[in-house]
Amino acid sequence: MIVTVLNAYRYIFVVLVIFLVLVSAVYLRREENCAFYKFRSGQVKTTRLKQQLWQKQLQLESYINPTSVSKTVKDKVNEKK
Repeated sequence: MIVTVLNAYRYIFVVLVIFLVLVSAVYLRREENCAFYKFRSGQVKTTRLKQQLWQKQLQLESYINPTSVSKTVKDKVNEKK
């Protein structure tokens, strides 16, 4: 009688351990997916910000380019006449 009760407790313990291992595996997988999503979102945002910075730099270069500056000055002089 005592042996069968111990075997029943042993089976319950094994099932409980397996259940806990599976739950923790699912939890860790979900956390991994969330972390990867955040990492990838950061990479995409960084790339987008770099592209915006390059566009602003090109725009600034067109403003300070000697050719465009001289053109702007000529246009201003022609407007005053």
